[in-house]
Amino acid sequence: MELTVKSINWFGLLTGVLMLALPFMGFWWIGTAGTGAMEIGLSPFDFSASFLGQSLSSSLIGLFLLAAKISMIIAGSLMIAGSLFAKTWWGKHLVRFGVMRTFWMIIMLIAMLVIGAFIFNNVLPGVISGMAGGTAGAVQTNISIPYISGSATSTIQIGTNATITAPVTLSLTATFFVSVAVAALGIVTRIYQGRLTKPKKLIVRPAERKVIKVRPAEEKKVIKVKPTKEKKIIKVRPK
Repeated sequence: MELTVKSINWFGLLTGVLMLALPFMGFWWIGTAGTGAMEIGLSPFDFSASFLGQSLSSSLIGLFLLAAKISMIIAGSLMIAGSLFAKTWWGKHLVRFGVMRTFWMIIMLIAMLVIGAFIFNNVLPGVISGMAGGTAGAVQTNISIPYISGSATSTIQIGTNATITAPVTLSLTATFFVSVAVAALGIVTRIYQGRLTKPKKLIVRPAERKVIKVRPAEEKKVIKVKPTKEKKIIKVRPK
């Protein structure tokens, strides 16, 4: 199929290029607690955590993140190929394969952050008190974690002698907003792809009726035949 300007899904082409770059643009969300006491960087493709200067890692999490990175690269490549040949029967399937992938990754990340903040604010204080033996006044917790982004201060008081106070700061990075732009472009790509592959309606116009005028036949000419002159009869008399 010949490539033309009108046959290319330009929104999908731009989306595919950004999808290829997105896994290598860094964290989408960063959280810190205290002054370097705890730092977390998170994205659908990367995870980094450190506590008191010690790095924390997990091989299982690393495998999941690697799979997500590879799937995004494949989806971006197929998006570019499908957008170049948008009007083919297979081009639309390539575009649909990964057009909403970034959107769902954003939804999953936000849901995970909201659930995590809810657990820290409502479940963790009870767990800490239970670990302390449930003695009244032994451990008092005032944990405040912002939802998704923001700043707060959490306090843990142990008896009357020790108090731990840690400022908590959570923020979304510039890469997150790039991912939002990619997700929006993905939605536009899907809509535009539908218009490119929409079958054209055949407009059948009624045939024009041709009126054939039939001229009346010319009047038959009546040929009048004049009667011949009467024959003269000559009578011959006998001698």
